[in-house]
Amino acid sequence: MSPLWPFRRKHSQTVGLEVRPGAIVLAITAPDSAKTKASITRLETIVAQPAQRLQQLTEYVVNHKLQGAACNLVLPPEFYSIQQIERPPVEDSEMSAAAGWKIRDLLDYDLEDAIVEAFEFPDDALRGRPAQVNVVSARKSVLQDLITLVESSGLRLESIDITELALRNLLLQIQSTEAPAKGIGLACLIMREHGGILVLVKDGNLYLTRRLEADMEGLADPDRQGATGQQLALEVQRSLDYVESQLGQVPPRRLFAASELHEEQMLKALDETLGLQVVPLPATEAGMAEDVIPLAGQWVACGAALRNQHKTVTGGA
Repeated sequence: MSPLWPFRRKHSQTVGLEVRPGAIVLAITAPDSAKTKASITRLETIVAQPAQRLQQLTEYVVNHKLQGAACNLVLPPEFYSIQQIERPPVEDSEMSAAAGWKIRDLLDYDLEDAIVEAFEFPDDALRGRPAQVNVVSARKSVLQDLITLVESSGLRLESIDITELALRNLLLQIQSTEAPAKGIGLACLIMREHGGILVLVKDGNLYLTRRLEADMEGLADPDRQGATGQQLALEVQRSLDYVESQLGQVPPRRLFAASELHEEQMLKALDETLGLQVVPLPATEAGMAEDVIPLAGQWVACGAALRNQHKTVTGGA
């Protein structure tokens, strides 16, 4: 699939940008000397409330001479919704409009105020069901504010994507460094303070996306640590069971995981409970330059920065 909201590319340097409610996260790539691939050479998290975003981002762009650099913007989950529906019987060119009409009653704003895009669910996971699509919707006003932010800062907007697709890019980057394992999926879990996202990718396609809720502060409380870890592991295991029982897919052998809070405790709890290998996201294999080590809150922006290397996608919800 092409980027959800595409813009034209003209520059070799790329900025992955995630605009969160209280911060701006940037990941900057530069091509290698042979210009055959790009690696992430710089990461930055800038604390900024909405009123401060433009000034802070513009100063960063100017100070690091990024004017005119291509920008892949990624939306955090709170800025959009994603649903899976039966594929409308229309041509591909009409898919987004038809999908928007089908989900109109699920929106808490008018369809006229929405931007809607759809991407296919993998055929081999249908198991006799009608064809499905995933439908992403966001408020026009939110997107327009973000577009204005990027363009006013001096960056050149190339695409707008969602968190799930950014995580897909990370998994594909990791997979590209390994021996081919066609047909075997990889899973990634990113947790923040009160929740996170789990994705499963196989052969370049999204098979599963799940939004999970968890009070990650509980992992630091001796009285709640066990229950918090077990509950998160249960939610992950339910999703993996769904992959096998409902989608007919071989469960992943590994889960790459990161958390902004208490990552070590989370990894330990999941590794002790789940029947697969649970490991941190590997910096080098995920496209980082030497000595660049992302914080947990920077991985999504890294995935956005890498999206030009991993473009074609279908996906599941």
